[in-house]
Amino acid sequence: MLILGLESSCDDCSAAVIEETATGPKLLSLVRKSQDDLHGPFGGVVPELAAREHLLQIHGVIAEALRQAGLEASRLDRIAATQGPGLVGCLLTSFSAGKALAWRYGIPFVPVHHLFGHLNAARFEAPALPFPALVLLVSGGHTHLYVSTGWTNLTLLQKTRDDAAGEAFDKTARMLGLGYPGGPLVDACARRAAAPAPKFTPPKFRDGTASWSFSGLKTGMKLRIAAEPGLGEAGAEDPRVQALCRSLQDAISKWLLEPIPAWAERTGAKSLVISGGVACNSKLREEATILAGRLGLELGIPAPKFCTDNGAMIAAAGALLPPSELPLELNADADLPLPLPMG
Repeated sequence: MLILGLESSCDDCSAAVIEETATGPKLLSLVRKSQDDLHGPFGGVVPELAAREHLLQIHGVIAEALRQAGLEASRLDRIAATQGPGLVGCLLTSFSAGKALAWRYGIPFVPVHHLFGHLNAARFEAPALPFPALVLLVSGGHTHLYVSTGWTNLTLLQKTRDDAAGEAFDKTARMLGLGYPGGPLVDACARRAAAPAPKFTPPKFRDGTASWSFSGLKTGMKLRIAAEPGLGEAGAEDPRVQALCRSLQDAISKWLLEPIPAWAERTGAKSLVISGGVACNSKLREEATILAGRLGLELGIPAPKFCTDNGAMIAAAGALLPPSELPLELNADADLPLPLPMG
């Protein structure tokens, strides 16, 4: 089965073609147009600019994905596109393009929840992953832990109470004048540190609810930078900046993985999936590998090109999810909820 996957939920415009085989998805093409240069001066994504740029990019991205795969659109068996959640103006671009292509060629259309895409990104690395699995989806917009009994369901266990972990990386990079997007820049800076700065204090929750919080971490970083005049303009070559980045990265990795052992025991998990943009972080990948080995969990972390938003993960999910019976009636949904698990 040949599937075209389309993704434009935020600032990446992407299309990919995969072949779903008996042993999992096989990547035939992957095209991703980044808007980092467009949004860099603002230190974050400007929704209106992102949506307009997607309109300029989508036709060429789809055409290039088909060209790399050596296919005409009429040969596709399915077309899948992100329905939500995300920035609605951005979502509309690829979702509308997908519906139009499906209608033009009479091809089944599959609407895909963005988080199912991130889950299925792990199928490229671990198609035979055992279930149940703990699924940590962590990015600039999400920091959620789920349990899954298969590639098409997610049941929430805990989430951040405020900011996402990826936002803490981006805001830190902005405060330190490192640039945008912040995640890879903080990671690179942290790897150069001779030693970390003093540890950040982890949040404590009086109600005992399992959750995360990263707003205090951003505040702590802001106070440390303010305490040293000129630190915000010192740049990545400054050892103090490197030490701060390392402490931030250490804190985020530790806090994200800290609840995994208890949840693994409670759920009987056999594996651990970590996906989303923050899953590119070298420290998180390193610590997750150690933790999974200690707990006896099989680890599924996608290659970095599948961690950030991309069409391949949407195509992989679209291969397993059912096509819509009324595709032209569907619309993008910025707050699309996860469907309830079946059975």
